[in-house]
Amino acid sequence: MTQFKSLITCSEKEESDETSAKLDFENQEIDLFGFSSEEALDSIIFKISRDPKNLHVHLQRIFFCYQHDLIDDLFAALVDFLIILEGQGSRISQRMITGAKLKLPPDEYTTLKNALSLSIDEIRLLKGNTDTVFTQGLIGINLLVKKEEQKIQHEHDPLDLARDYIAYSQLDTAMETLEAAILVDFERQELHDDLLELYKLTRSEDKFLKMYNNLTTQVKTIPPAWDELKGFFNER
Repeated sequence: MTQFKSLITCSEKEESDETSAKLDFENQEIDLFGFSSEEALDSIIFKISRDPKNLHVHLQRIFFCYQHDLIDDLFAALVDFLIILEGQGSRISQRMITGAKLKLPPDEYTTLKNALSLSIDEIRLLKGNTDTVFTQGLIGINLLVKKEEQKIQHEHDPLDLARDYIAYSQLDTAMETLEAAILVDFERQELHDDLLELYKLTRSEDKFLKMYNNLTTQVKTIPPAWDELKGFFNER
């Protein structure tokens, strides 16, 4: 699990000093608890996809990418942040973009800077990259399937177990837990939702194809989201 100290401090006075914003970014202390930066970032992104309006997690993602020199991910995090704010929070948006300027390519910084003056509809059309979550065409898979109202009760619910693993950045173990659970309880849609979202966010194409082939040989019909994700990987 990734822990962050206070991410940003706001005073009553409007700040325009870029040096101040840069120092805010560089002074954050992050403890990975032994997990790789990739595992920790995947966990943060999964949380964002589950709760897009959680601005604190968005800020965690921005600071994390900045500190670990993940430039493409940093740009994606800022684009997603602007999309979720929907034209609100101009002050914090300005501060995040200014703080990240040191590590952003000039063209990407200009794109983000100009986005501060865009309308809500224009912000929604911002062009991201393969790491953005909320730009058009990259919405999380959980929005593409309908949840079933009936749930089968388990003594040790594999869905809860998988989400616990995700909380501690044990994403491979979470996928293995969900894969095993689906083979036992194929009709439980929530298992498919979480597993497919993990495959997509972690770009685990090999694991996806192995499970996809396994399912298509055992059942006549699989949920449409499996074919949709297959199409997503084929287009990459």
